[in-house]
Amino acid sequence: MAAVWRTDPDYEATRRRMVWNERIPERFPDVIVSVTSDADVMEAVKLARSRGLRIAVRAGGHSWIGTSLRDGGMLIDLSRLNGVTVDVAARTAVAQPAIKNTELVAALAQHELAFPAGHCPTVAIGGYLLAGGQGWNQGGWGIACSNVLAIDLVNADGELITADAQHNSDLLWAARGGGPGFPGVILRYHLRLYPAPKVIMQCLYVYPLELIEGIVPWLAELVPSLPSSVEQLLLLALPPPRVARQLGGRPQRYLTLWPLAYGDSAAETAAALAALDTCPVLDQALVRRVNTPVSFDDLFAIEAAVFPEGHRYDVGIIWSDADPTPVLSGLRDRLAQAPSLKSEILVAVTPPPTIDPSAPEMAYSMAAPLYVGCYSVWDNAAEDEANERWHRETLKSLEPITRGHYMGETDLLASPTRAAESLAPGVWERLQTIRRRYDPQGLFYGHIGQA
Repeated sequence: MAAVWRTDPDYEATRRRMVWNERIPERFPDVIVSVTSDADVMEAVKLARSRGLRIAVRAGGHSWIGTSLRDGGMLIDLSRLNGVTVDVAARTAVAQPAIKNTELVAALAQHELAFPAGHCPTVAIGGYLLAGGQGWNQGGWGIACSNVLAIDLVNADGELITADAQHNSDLLWAARGGGPGFPGVILRYHLRLYPAPKVIMQCLYVYPLELIEGIVPWLAELVPSLPSSVEQLLLLALPPPRVARQLGGRPQRYLTLWPLAYGDSAAETAAALAALDTCPVLDQALVRRVNTPVSFDDLFAIEAAVFPEGHRYDVGIIWSDADPTPVLSGLRDRLAQAPSLKSEILVAVTPPPTIDPSAPEMAYSMAAPLYVGCYSVWDNAAEDEANERWHRETLKSLEPITRGHYMGETDLLASPTRAAESLAPGVWERLQTIRRRYDPQGLFYGHIGQA
């Protein structure tokens, strides 16, 4: 266990490394503790108790708002706990919290197995699973946290315990999408795995933004009939560099429809994607690429280009029941006013959510047919105020249609009820009851900024 206190000369460099976003919060823990083992974590928790320090936990530091950085207290950095073991016969894995999505996918691929890992390659699974986990092939494999079978954790007494269906089951429920206020330090996730798809196929359609009204109604009507093996995203954004060159290289935003299908054969995946090639304005597509085989490595590379490192981000996700066409039309107009050309809107039009009787009990509970992400992206600190203001105003324009938020990609500091609004009614209250039961002294920080 290595501790860096606020008075140490390397404190500020260490603190800044705790956050992936270049927009680093001005919050300062008293001490940052790097751990490499279960024993280290147990020692750190006991040290915090003895010093009267509250505890925050970091796995990969990819939280857009840097939720693990708190004023005062101890930050336990788990970044060196990034291993995984696989039980091929049982189709399960035991993964440490700081393993990144790309690392987990690569390790499982060696055994022809898979997991609904997150889309962003550099995100660690610890915070991803606590938020719920919107991952690859979610339609086929479910929300990622629904595949958490058990967890091993250090509790507020500094003891190593297990939470599963038979023991401390409330903690397992909370770990499945309850967010970053978990009352313990999770050291291992026991995961359900799936046979890896033999084929992943993508299509790419790029249209002028002016065609939103001709595309979105068709897509909304089509989506409920698509196989669960198909996922699709709409992006109002700059195109990837290779596509931009094909479009003449002029920096401007387009409407990109990006569908994927997972299956056991090229014929199966092509058939699953066929309906996406029936858009009524298909003849006006500026780019049309259909049925391209891709790997998870290819998909991660695309995501890395969409969300590049070394930038400043302000991010908000909402769920809505609204008609997607006027929503996207309005966002197109809002996006034209964004100070940064790199800012973008991501939208998923999904079937109406249903209750899966086979799904385990979990805190994750917020969903609606329309998923809208506002990603403000810029690279100059001098432009913070303008970009943050545009971001706030854009999300405010969506408030009348907002049913809820996604815990992993919302600014919890924007409202003292934002975490509760990221869960179904009653779930927040149950989470607080669990926190009081397992951490009566409040050793572990709760959800940042929440009442």
